[in-house]
Amino acid sequence: MFHSTVSRRQFMKALGLGGAGVGVTSLVRPVFHDLDELISDGAAHSGRPWWVKEVDKPTIDIDYSLMHRHDSTLQGQSSYMRAYYLGKDRVLASATTGAAYEKAQIAAGKPGWDTRFQALNNAYKRVAAATAPTWAETTVPAPSKSPAERGEPKWTGTPEEGTLLLRTAIRMYGGELMYPVEMSQEDKDHVVFANSDKANGDQYIDAWPPPATAARPIVFEAVDQPYSTTTKLVIPSNQDVFEWSMTMGGANELWRLAPTPCGSLANANTFNNVANCHASTYSFLRYLGYWMIGVIGNDTTYIGSEGAVAVLSGLGEASRQQLYTLTPEKGAPGRLYTPATNLPMASSKPIDAGLFRFCHSCHKCADHCPPGAISQAKEPTFERDAATAGSRDPASQPGYAGKTARWSVDGTKAFIQDSPLCRQFGLETGRCLVCWAECTFTTNRGSQIHQVIRSVISNFSALNGQAYKLGDLFGYGAWPRTAPDKIDHFFEYDLPVLGQDSTIPAHDGGYSKWKSPPFL
Repeated sequence: MFHSTVSRRQFMKALGLGGAGVGVTSLVRPVFHDLDELISDGAAHSGRPWWVKEVDKPTIDIDYSLMHRHDSTLQGQSSYMRAYYLGKDRVLASATTGAAYEKAQIAAGKPGWDTRFQALNNAYKRVAAATAPTWAETTVPAPSKSPAERGEPKWTGTPEEGTLLLRTAIRMYGGELMYPVEMSQEDKDHVVFANSDKANGDQYIDAWPPPATAARPIVFEAVDQPYSTTTKLVIPSNQDVFEWSMTMGGANELWRLAPTPCGSLANANTFNNVANCHASTYSFLRYLGYWMIGVIGNDTTYIGSEGAVAVLSGLGEASRQQLYTLTPEKGAPGRLYTPATNLPMASSKPIDAGLFRFCHSCHKCADHCPPGAISQAKEPTFERDAATAGSRDPASQPGYAGKTARWSVDGTKAFIQDSPLCRQFGLETGRCLVCWAECTFTTNRGSQIHQVIRSVISNFSALNGQAYKLGDLFGYGAWPRTAPDKIDHFFEYDLPVLGQDSTIPAHDGGYSKWKSPPFL
């Protein structure tokens, strides 16, 4: 039911290499003459897949002269932002429209909408001690005592040791990938948000801008500890600050059920352990003698763009979909967070795994985006024209005419997603998330063939267009489109705990799927 039987001939034919031999194989595999050469190679030490290259600049072009500290309240989840483009009446009717849509799907007997799936989605609960996190404090449950409280010196070590220490702790607390980067002056001036808290509610549609108590400014002050008040969030300006980008789990088979109710469960499932991970990480850093700001586990108290730090730290690359960041190990699924600390860590570098380059030619997420919110442009742009965002007919949304895409951070050469329309469509249909399911990189990792495909993408971009076809050949994508019969058999599948492959970031103890290059 799960496995697609694809022969080597079918695979090579799908890549457009039906008659290819060893010459093409050499294009997708580095040449190592012996084990010592492999071990001494930098990629082997990094723990990343061997085809991932560290680079000095991100693969997405950035022009800091065009970038300013973005107003975090201007994003697609904001009712005001959606009303500004789509109209107040449509936004206020979201709940009614969504309920009617769901009732119609159930009445029509659509696959994935019957009582079994409704039960699985609606019964999902997260029970955890309230972390009650603020900008710089987590008091419930009671955190570990600091070195001062214990009468001991704070822990000190090299930046490399600091990175390994925090990465291991986060892994033990439920986090996955983790890559740090020091907050530069450029980041402080351009990347850190102007404010946080996200004033998303309907009450602000006619009362814009929101008060400072609802969207507190982020400011830098020469203080020993970060702190917050009712009107501001403070980052110490007289200390080195290290952000880290991290992922939490994602369940591929749930994503593939999108846009059914359990496609929505895929999103909820990524939050499963975030409260515990946050409280434990905060407490761990406090025990060592360091502070932490930001929150692992909610969509409000951001320091800055999560995707920006993911790209700058090398956790992943930008995508055509624009909302999610693609990682070599996980593709799109999984939650992304960016807290910060004064624990010294060794900054990692941006990467080039061919992911953003692949997005230029793939278009799969855009081809199957129901409202046309994802761009079909051949090339990314620095322009922020709201009327041409996404791929829907500009004439179909007159409220965008003559306006800029205020939701999109300036200064990156990106494919501009219509974020307000994306969010609105999701509310009107009860869920969507089809793009997460359709992404070519939303694949399982048990078969070595996926490692081969990723290495092809990274090293031989001329074949990128063929990888789209391979996704359908292997039965991936959103199952309501590609394999509706699999939906009915879902409860017969023997899946991993939480539906998540927790071995993806593991490279020791016999878990690694990535260290060695594939051999065709």
